[in-house]
Amino acid sequence: MKRLWVVVACVFIVMQVQGDEVITLSNGEWPPFLSKQYKQYGAGSHIVTEAFKTQGIKTEYVFHPWIRSMEMAKKGRVDATLLWSKSKEREEYFYFSNPVVKLRYVFFHRVDMEFDWHNISDLKQYKIGVTRGYYYGEMIDNGIKNGVLNTEVANTDLLNFKKLIAGRIQLFIIEPEIGYELLNQHFSDSVKSLVTNNPRPTKEKNMYVLISKASPQALYWLERFNRGLSIIEKSGLVDQIMDDVLLGKYHPHYKK
Repeated sequence: MKRLWVVVACVFIVMQVQGDEVITLSNGEWPPFLSKQYKQYGAGSHIVTEAFKTQGIKTEYVFHPWIRSMEMAKKGRVDATLLWSKSKEREEYFYFSNPVVKLRYVFFHRVDMEFDWHNISDLKQYKIGVTRGYYYGEMIDNGIKNGVLNTEVANTDLLNFKKLIAGRIQLFIIEPEIGYELLNQHFSDSVKSLVTNNPRPTKEKNMYVLISKASPQALYWLERFNRGLSIIEKSGLVDQIMDDVLLGKYHPHYKK
């Protein structure tokens, strides 16, 4: 009987330890995917939380300016950081998870303008809004440099939407999730109804969780996250989260 109690106690302790596992991740403000103010800390954080949850691991998020978030993860002050694209420089300090979200740049336009495109020559006739400092992919970048495209630069995405709605530009390039979040946040339903997007992407890129190689459990976190991500992808939860982004459900003031 005594031996039985010892076995039960050991199992209970192991279960407690496993249930109390916590990974700390740094991120910055990038609504609706990442934000301290948003529900579930944004859709990207929600995906990461749910993936680790399937493995019995809790997530803690710390929000800082992007450069600081990256430096904290490099030095192992946190276990991981999200969401980032791949680069050679980052490979030195991090393990990359499986892709968490795939982002697309698309053209927004007014609904009263018929629009479709297949190659860069189809875009010559339009005035295209771009946001200062953004990279929209090789095709658009080369089109701008070579003078093939007629672009107009604004300092913010929001300003570009205002120009689009006013008819000062005819196209605006932005990710649909970011675009519809801005529309939901800043414009009335009647104004939002004036705008739509073409589904064909000008550029696609994957975004990842970066697991710090300085974390003692780096490979463990990586394996657990990838396993959990696969589970919630197959369950349809990731697709549901991405649909909810487009509906503005992660905004702090969203109401059903």
